Amino acid sequence: MEDNFTRIVKDKTRREILIYLYNKNKATYSDILHDLNLSTGKLNYHLKILQPLISKEGEYYMLNEKGRQLVEIMLSLGDNKRESEYTKYISQFLAIISLIFLFIAGGLLSHIHIFYTIYSISIILLLVSAFFLYTKEVKGLENTMIFLTILFPYAFYLNGHIFVYSVLPAYLIVTSSVRINYYIYELIPTLIYYFGILPKFMNYNEKLMITLWTIILGIDTLLSFSYSYLIDLTPLLLGLSTIISRESIQSYKILFILTLAVIMGGTLFKMIIIKS
Repeated sequence: MEDNFTRIVKDKTRREILIYLYNKNKATYSDILHDLNLSTGKLNYHLKILQPLISKEGEYYMLNEKGRQLVEIMLSLGDNKRESEYTKYISQFLAIISLIFLFIAGGLLSHIHIFYTIYSISIILLLVSAFFLYTKEVKGLENTMIFLTILFPYAFYLNGHIFVYSVLPAYLIVTSSVRINYYIYELIPTLIYYFGILPKFMNYNEKLMITLWTIILGIDTLLSFSYSYLIDLTPLLLGLSTIISRESIQSYKILFILTLAVIMGGTLFKMIIIKS
C-alpha cells in the first residue's frame, strides 16, 4: 500500500491537487480545473489515480483521512513547500517587464546602440520567463498573460514610432507573386511568447483567448480583403501555438480553420485584383 501511495504522489500535478484540497478543505471540479490551470482530460486522469485519497460529496471533492495524513507527512518532510507569492509570479513579472522594454525599444531605432541594448534585455527577460515557467510552480496573473497575446506582436507599433507596415511580425506581400516577409525585431519576441509561454496559460480562460484571437483575426480580415498588398500572419502564428498544448486544439479548432480561410481567401482576392 505504501508503494502505491508513493507512486500516486510521485507526479507533480497530483501533489498539487492533494495540497490544493488540503488547503481548501473542499472544492468543486470547476474550482480545481481553473485554479490549477489544468485541462479537463488531464484533471480526469489524475482524479482517477487519486481515488484512494479523495472522497466526493455531491459536487465537492475533498481529501479522506488517508489523503490528509499523506499530505501532512509530505509537508512535514518539507516536500512541496508553498512558494512565496513572488516566486509564483516571477515568470509573469519577467514577461511583463520584457514587454515594457520591447515597447521602449520601439522608439529608439534612431539610436541604434541604445536600441540593441534595450531590445537584447527584453529578449533575455522573455527567455528567462519561459525558463521559469517550465522549471517552477507558476500560478497567478493568468488572464494578464493571455491578454499579452494581443500586445507582443504589435509592441513597436504601440509606441507610435514605427510605420504600421513594418511592424507586422510576419506577413504575406501579394503583388505579381506571393512572398512571405517578416520584421525580425518583432517576430522574435512574438515567437518566444506564442510558443514558449502562452501555451501554458491559454486553457485558463478560453473565452478571453477566443475574444483576443477574434480581434486579431478581424484585423487580419480587414487587411486581407483590402487593396493593401499585406496579409498579417499573426493569427496563424497564434493558431500554430495551440498545437504546442494539444488539449487546446479542439477548443480553438474553428478559429484555426477561419484563420486559414482568411489568409487563403485574402491571397486569392489580392491576386485576382492585381490581375484584373
